Amino acid sequence: MKKEHVVIWVTLFLLAGIWLGGNFTPNSKPSGSKLEEFFNYLELEYVDTLDIEDLTEQAIDGILSSLDPHSTYIPLEDGAEIAERMQGGFTGIGVEFMIYRDTLVFLYVIDNGPASNYGIENGDRIFAIDGDTLIGPLLTNQEITSRIKGPRKSYVDLSIKRGDSVLTVSVQRDLIPIQSVYSLPVNNGIGYVKVDRFSETTHEEFMTTLKDLDDRGMRSLIIDLRDNPGGYLHESVSMADEFLREGQNIVTTQYKDGRTSTSKATDGHTFEDLPLHILINEGSASASEVFTGALQDHDRASVYGNTSFGKGLVQEDKMLSDGSKVRMTVAYYYTPSGRSIQKPYKENEVVDEGIFLSDTGRVLTTGGGIEPDVTLSKDSLSYFWTFSFGTMDAFAFNYIDRNRAAYNAMLWEDFSTQFKVDPLTLADFLDYGGYGIAVEDISQGDLKELESLLKIALAKNQWGFDAYRSLLLKRDGALLQVYDLAARKLQ
Repeated sequence: MKKEHVVIWVTLFLLAGIWLGGNFTPNSKPSGSKLEEFFNYLELEYVDTLDIEDLTEQAIDGILSSLDPHSTYIPLEDGAEIAERMQGGFTGIGVEFMIYRDTLVFLYVIDNGPASNYGIENGDRIFAIDGDTLIGPLLTNQEITSRIKGPRKSYVDLSIKRGDSVLTVSVQRDLIPIQSVYSLPVNNGIGYVKVDRFSETTHEEFMTTLKDLDDRGMRSLIIDLRDNPGGYLHESVSMADEFLREGQNIVTTQYKDGRTSTSKATDGHTFEDLPLHILINEGSASASEVFTGALQDHDRASVYGNTSFGKGLVQEDKMLSDGSKVRMTVAYYYTPSGRSIQKPYKENEVVDEGIFLSDTGRVLTTGGGIEPDVTLSKDSLSYFWTFSFGTMDAFAFNYIDRNRAAYNAMLWEDFSTQFKVDPLTLADFLDYGGYGIAVEDISQGDLKELESLLKIALAKNQWGFDAYRSLLLKRDGALLQVYDLAARKLQ
């Protein structure tokens, strides 16, 4: 942002702050403050009517964005959605939906959720909610979400078209968990856990998952933090504590006034000797880097992947009078070896690379982000993945919609282990996408890739996001490399 623009935003912010905080009335005399006098003139004499609230929000947002990349303004209307995601759940009916040809379609109904318990099925078309018609080109995801959500134990009336039948169902809303931890079955003694973000329930979810994997024979663990943007620092600290010895430092935060606070590991944890492998990428940030940095500094885990995002700043939410809030940077954090992994964000800023050592004396580099111990090459995406998955997704919805009864009767376990896309379905897809080629014209390598991706698209449209992810991970090149390296270390 140009310097003169920053000055303008700062001025607007100060003006707005004085306006909101003072007891100014349109007929009052100037108090002597230049800023208050100016705001008085602006309000009373500016040629056009001004939206003071909008000017205030623009000013706050502009100032914060000029300070660092992570301080931000959160309007009141956005705060609830963010809070839901971080608190680990929301009140709804338990469906994944899409808008298809101006119509709301329930793509996947969560097993044993409210909608499922009231007889809602995958593929149901919803043409009205609480008597209000919802069909048309202006239908949005935001509108649908706001109508489906509501107070816990309240009811929402759904008008449904299912085949040739029309019915109305009243569904009682309930708490729908938003899971932040996902796992795969133990594979040759190796457990796998994906942590999507650090929400209020992440440590609890994580430990429940670990105990289940342990009961199933886990002897080594892969923790996947790729594309985890962070979240609550205390949840990250609690997770790291599970794997460290009593008294070992986890993270140190340093504030503007020089105060520091160091989180240390406690005693008595079950998994302090479990072999660990952490997978990161450029989307792993903040609390993900705190967790990874602590275990790397103490030589407690092997770190694989690509250099992490590089966010070494701590934010706190400061509430404003109207319920909106400022998420403001208040501290730097440092890993146990003393590293700050914040990447440069100011013009001409030089990174203090320094020399840092792990507990066993390994040299740890820092130039912005956590450097992995083993760098993994990024997967080269196939032609079909790069250019065609959107087409596959649309094809899969139509294909399942035409065969809804058969797919609703199919078990996920059977589909995931036994189902194979047949040549006729492949030919239908090539015709649907207008590729102008026949199945026999595709090389064996591309054909195998196409079959795999079509199966993934079908899974997504019948069994939802977790099913899609589980099949996708089975062909994840980076993850497969980590599995291989972890297996070698177990031998």
